[in-house]
Amino acid sequence: MTSTWNSYLSEILHHTRTPDFAADTHARPITDAYIVPSPDKQDLHFALPVVIKTGIFDEISLPLSGSIGGIQAVIEYCKQKAQSSHDLGALYGVDTGNQSRYQVNLEPCTIISSSSSIATSLWHPDDQNYFKDQKIHLILQGAFPYREPSSSRVPEIVDRLVSYAQAITDTVNATPRGKIKRTWEVVIDQQTLQDRLGELGLISFIGDGTRPAREYTRYRCWERVAGPKRGVHIPFICPRELNPVEVYLPGSNKTITGLGIRRGELFAITGSNAQGKSSLLQAIYCGQDIHAHGDGREHLVTLPGGVSVDSTNIELKGVDLTPFFGSLPPGMDGTPYCASGHGSGSASMAFRIKEAIKKRSPYIIIDEDRSAQNLLNPCYMSMDSQVNSLASLISKDRKWLDDSSLIIAGSGMELMIAGADRIIRLCNHAPVAVSRDEWRTGLKQYYQELIEMV
Repeated sequence: MTSTWNSYLSEILHHTRTPDFAADTHARPITDAYIVPSPDKQDLHFALPVVIKTGIFDEISLPLSGSIGGIQAVIEYCKQKAQSSHDLGALYGVDTGNQSRYQVNLEPCTIISSSSSIATSLWHPDDQNYFKDQKIHLILQGAFPYREPSSSRVPEIVDRLVSYAQAITDTVNATPRGKIKRTWEVVIDQQTLQDRLGELGLISFIGDGTRPAREYTRYRCWERVAGPKRGVHIPFICPRELNPVEVYLPGSNKTITGLGIRRGELFAITGSNAQGKSSLLQAIYCGQDIHAHGDGREHLVTLPGGVSVDSTNIELKGVDLTPFFGSLPPGMDGTPYCASGHGSGSASMAFRIKEAIKKRSPYIIIDEDRSAQNLLNPCYMSMDSQVNSLASLISKDRKWLDDSSLIIAGSGMELMIAGADRIIRLCNHAPVAVSRDEWRTGLKQYYQELIEMV
C-alpha cells in the first residue's frame, strides 16, 4: 500500500512542539490536521492545529466573551508580519514558487463572528481559532515544497512545522497590546448593544460615524465579508429630526449616539441614483455579525433572524400567496391559499414576505433594485387584476405586518415611502430627514406633473 504524509500524521504531531506551543494531538486527522500534495505535486499543503501558551491576554480585565476580538487581533497581526518575514512565509507558500495559490491565507478579515457560516475560506476567529484556559488555539495553514512521503523525511517535515509554528507563536506574543485591547473592547460593545436592542424597542442601531460602503476583493466578494471602502467614505450621522438614540458602550467606556430603527416601524431610505441606499441597507442586514475595529460597521448592530427578500424566481409548492394574489396567474396550480408551480418574480417575492411575517421575523428588508415593482406599488396594468400591492396592503391595515419592521430602500416606490413612519434621503451620501407630510406634498406635485405629461 502506497504511503501518504497523513499516514505519518500522528508521529509528526507528537514531535511538533516546543516549551511555547504544542501541536494539538486531539485534533481530528484529515479534517483539522493534514498534509496533502497539491494536484500537480509541486507543493505540500498542510493544516496544523496548535495550542500556544501565552500570557498576552492576562492584562485584559474585560469579559471573556470578548476574547474572540483578541484572537482576531493576533491573527491579523500574523498575516501582516508574514508578508515581510520569511520565517512566517509558509503561511502563503513562500518557498513553493506558487504563492498566488495561498494568498487567501493573507487576506484580511474584519468579520470576528457570525451565526452564519460565512468567511469560511479566510483565517479568522471561529470554533477552531479561539482562546480557552489561558491558551490560544489556532489552525495554521500553509505550504512547503513537495516531498515524497517516507519515514526518513519525517524529521524534515517536523523541523519545518516547528520553525513555522514557533515563528507564529513569537508573532502572537509580539502583537501590540493596544490592538488586542481595542478589538476586545469593540466586541464587548457590540455584544452588549445586541443584547440591549430589545429593551430599547429597536431592531437595529446605526452608530454615528458608521461607514457602510464596502470594497470587494477576489476573496471577499460579498457585502457581509467585504472590508471597508478605501478613499472617500462619507460617515453616517443620524439627523437630529429623527431623535438620535444615546447608548453607553461598556467595552470602550464611552457613550455614542445614532439612529435606532424601531420594532414594528416602516423605515424608508430614499435618494437619487448611486447615493448609497443599497449599501446602507446591506450594512443594516450585516449588523447581525460582529465586526472588527476599523471595519466601519463596528457600531452598527442588528437583531439576528431578519430577512432580506427579493424577486428571484423559485419553484413554489403548496404555498400561501394571500393577500397579495386573489387569483393565480396562468401556469400555476391550486388556489391562492395553496399555490404550486414556477413562481414569477412577484409571486416568489410575495411568498418570501408572507413567510417572514408568519415566522415573526424582527425585520424585513426590501431593496428596490432586487424587487418586483408590480408587487410593491399599484400600477396601471394591474388595476384589473386581482393582485394587491404591498403599498396598498399596508395603507389599508398596518397590523398586517404584525410586529415585523419593514426597512425599504429605493427611489421609484414612492407610494411605499409615503406610508413610512420615518424617511431619510441620502444626499451626497449623507442622510437628511424628510417628514412624511413633506414627502407626500412633494409626491402630489410630482404626480400632477406626470398627469400633465400624459
